[in-house]
Amino acid sequence: MPSQVDFFVSMALGVAPALALLWLSLRRFDRPKVDFTLFDDRRVFGSLAVGMIFGVLASVLSLALPRRDFASSLLVVGGVFLVEELFKVVYLNRKGYRGRSDTTFYGVALGAGAASTAAAATIYWSAEQILTVPEFLATFAIFSVSLSLVNVDTGALIGFGAAQGDLWRALGRAVAVRYAHAAFLFPFLLGVPNPWSAVSGLTSTGFALVVFLYVYGELLPNSLPEDLRRRARRERRRAQTAKE
Repeated sequence: MPSQVDFFVSMALGVAPALALLWLSLRRFDRPKVDFTLFDDRRVFGSLAVGMIFGVLASVLSLALPRRDFASSLLVVGGVFLVEELFKVVYLNRKGYRGRSDTTFYGVALGAGAASTAAAATIYWSAEQILTVPEFLATFAIFSVSLSLVNVDTGALIGFGAAQGDLWRALGRAVAVRYAHAAFLFPFLLGVPNPWSAVSGLTSTGFALVVFLYVYGELLPNSLPEDLRRRARRERRRAQTAKE
């Protein structure tokens, strides 16, 4: 049975990458980078908390569904991932979020929250060898980073779609990203031995990172209204000039 130490290690491995990505994604749009915060802190933390709760529920669902062979494993993984993305649609398309330019930021927080507890739960349920074999610890750390990246990616895509009134196209893109990521990650999810699990984690991380660079460089800045985009650009230029 996993111990309390395993629990805390699992939580650290799951939560730390997700929170780091959340901070990295939003810090450009908060003080002191800009004159005023471009999102509501309460909604960010609320979305993070809701995502964390849902991440546990999604993990329980994934564990409860039977996996008798490769085909059933494929159906379970595909079905759970689809449910996760549909949940993001339901949450981010509510009346208080629909059509708001800052909804993209709350999608990032929702995805980070879901990834943090889903990764922690997966690691904890496999925790018997985490602390005794360094390669398992490293592989699970890679898995956590990969899962955080892809959930932040899809949360941002769906949030941007809800903000722009183009939700279903955004859902299609998010599901495509999630399934492509799952294809890279599937050997890890099947529990194949190292080094193939580690390779699976690394390739899925690389794919999710490419999408994250698009989210970070294009989607988040473009989610702001034009006047705020101009103001943010001026603030960045002013900060760069001050450094020089």
